[in-house]
Amino acid sequence: MISLGTGLRKRLLFLLVLATSLAGWCLETSSGLLLAQDKEIALTFDDLPGLGPLGFWRPREISNMALRTMEDRKVKAAGFVVEEKIDDDFSGYIVLQDWISRGHTLGNQTYSDVDLNELKTDDFLHHVADGQKYIRRASIAPPRVNFRYFRYPYLHQGNTESKKKEVARTLYNAGYEIAHITVKTTDYLFNGLYVENEDNPLIIEQLRTLYLHHIASSLDYSERQSQAVFNRNIRHILWLHLGVATANFLEDLITMLENRGYQFVSFQEALSDPAYQTEETYVGPHGLSFIDRVAASRGLVSDPKEGELTVRDIESRLD
Repeated sequence: MISLGTGLRKRLLFLLVLATSLAGWCLETSSGLLLAQDKEIALTFDDLPGLGPLGFWRPREISNMALRTMEDRKVKAAGFVVEEKIDDDFSGYIVLQDWISRGHTLGNQTYSDVDLNELKTDDFLHHVADGQKYIRRASIAPPRVNFRYFRYPYLHQGNTESKKKEVARTLYNAGYEIAHITVKTTDYLFNGLYVENEDNPLIIEQLRTLYLHHIASSLDYSERQSQAVFNRNIRHILWLHLGVATANFLEDLITMLENRGYQFVSFQEALSDPAYQTEETYVGPHGLSFIDRVAASRGLVSDPKEGELTVRDIESRLD
């Protein structure tokens, strides 16, 4: 039964997701119709050289799958590195070289993906300093690139005002630019389920559909918030993780975004949007997108858990 209907089911499921996504292609705004050409997005990936569980995959296999897809679709992205993973297995260093040689950006995600909410400021900053050894080495070889972009793990930028200000000031003085995101996803939750069901094509196609629907729903929310906070759809930055599920579903994800009217820009081009110069003063325990941080600073209502999934949510929707 699975072999007979898998191809047709895959196409039908994918078309369903595309139909859902296309509903958000043109949005009515206070200033008129937001056309497709006004919509731009950058892709970013956390947890380089690779996010587990890996199953039988190697980090470079997963990375190369994503890199080939982006090369075929002419997309440039940014990847954020957890350097402890390279100390655990130095073969992961070549992933950094692969990303730079293909024209992508690398940034610092601290040495061991530590949570600022759980550490003293000095301890966190030690992890920042230790997290730039390999990306610095990879970045000084031709072609030389700027590696001083910083992604806060878990998007936690400080649960006290003193932490927030001291870390931000130290990063600024060290020449770092904050790697904001506007579209928050929980794509990493699909990794374990993908590895567990890799031999079941029907489940994999269901996971693909649920994955795309999740990203589309997250983008719907971010577009609404962008209109509410900035009165326009700013250049978005999508938060992904370099895991086996995202690498395998990336081709379909790019197609979905294109069918929503999005054009792909580099991470640097996205950050050049003037919206990212907006001051935000949010202090608290939640990992918020940049738009939600600004919204919280202005007293606008936002749900920090909006669009988030759990593994149980995903499993409940599988046949």
